[in-house]
Amino acid sequence: MSPNKEHKTDYLILGILGALTAGVLFAFVFWGWVKENRTGLPGIRTTQSTNVDAVIVCYTLFERLGISVGRSETILLDNAFDKSGVLFLLDPIIPVHSGEIKEIKAWLLGGGVLICTDVPKGLHPDLDKLGKGKNILCSSTCRINQKPKKLNPIQTTSIPSEHKNLPLARDISSIFLKTHEIVDVNVFDPNDPRTAFEPLLLDSFGPRMVEYKLGRGRIILVSDSSFLANGQIGKQDNSVLAVNLVSYALSQAKNKSVLFDEYHLGFGHHKSGLSVLSWMMFTTPAGWTVVSLTIAGVLFMFYKGRRFGTRRGFAKGRRRSKLEYIYAVGSTYHSAGANRLTLELILNWLKRKVTNSAGLAQNASNGAIATKLSLRSDLNSQGYKEVLDKCDRYITQADFSERQLLLTIKQLAQIEKEVFNERRKRK
Repeated sequence: MSPNKEHKTDYLILGILGALTAGVLFAFVFWGWVKENRTGLPGIRTTQSTNVDAVIVCYTLFERLGISVGRSETILLDNAFDKSGVLFLLDPIIPVHSGEIKEIKAWLLGGGVLICTDVPKGLHPDLDKLGKGKNILCSSTCRINQKPKKLNPIQTTSIPSEHKNLPLARDISSIFLKTHEIVDVNVFDPNDPRTAFEPLLLDSFGPRMVEYKLGRGRIILVSDSSFLANGQIGKQDNSVLAVNLVSYALSQAKNKSVLFDEYHLGFGHHKSGLSVLSWMMFTTPAGWTVVSLTIAGVLFMFYKGRRFGTRRGFAKGRRRSKLEYIYAVGSTYHSAGANRLTLELILNWLKRKVTNSAGLAQNASNGAIATKLSLRSDLNSQGYKEVLDKCDRYITQADFSERQLLLTIKQLAQIEKEVFNERRKRK
């Protein structure tokens, strides 16, 4: 297999493994999203789920009626809802803290309308008196003066004729609620002008919704928000009641838009499972450590799983010159004091190599050898001839110094390098 094909195979294997990993990760994430969006948690009034207890159907109904509706997925601070006229705060599972209560109160005083199932403590001393009673039958004056009556947990209730003139009772004959809870307003008395609580809807059990004016705004307390749920909004006149509620609230609000609180239901940016994990991973030292180690591990596996760059064979380094071996042998003779023999051995090897490669006779003259050397190296033949003549002269002398021997051997080695090694590189 060629290097290119092997290189493509590495990428193919890595691509398949990456696709499988991404597919498995996406399957887990998608399964979690589907499970959260399709089932949700029981009793949670979120607008982001199709669970029977959620209120996405009500949210969609308001949209189709042309009402400007949105979701608040952040804490109720920093003007998060200033541009909204109506705020739904239904059955929160995360408590509303004091800082949010101050913001809500300022918003109410400016003309906002809060629809809630439990009034946050601290908005006003009168509101802290509000509570919920169960299984109570009220008289027309709505004073709690009768004994509890044992009833079924879920049933359809009717609107008494004497209460059909209330603001939210228009076009409603009966409603379906999951509980018998009513607003426990012991201080309510329609004949007392000092009271601040006004009834909006009463059924056969008592006040289901009341209103409290706070500055230019209003608080609408709902005893049971189940009529807004996906599973109940289509029963009896529940959908009409939902429209009556939001229409009345918008008519009293300064701004004509509706906002559903999601943060206090656990669906805020920092409260859902995926967002909490992301927030911790990228904003805390421990999270950055995990991210860094994960990236390092992935890069290490990527490094170990493939080769970088184009594959190459073993590098062909410059082969050692045979003259170097001759020089090593000559050094042995030189150490024994045989200078003449050392030079003669190296010179004869070089001449024999040139004559064999150039087709000259073994007894060719130095001039002929120098000419062939110059042809192979493109250099002047006169310098080669002088070196060869000098070597012949040293050999015939009775004695010559070690310095002369070393210089001459270096010159011969340079000739061998220029003529043979450099020519091989050019080829």
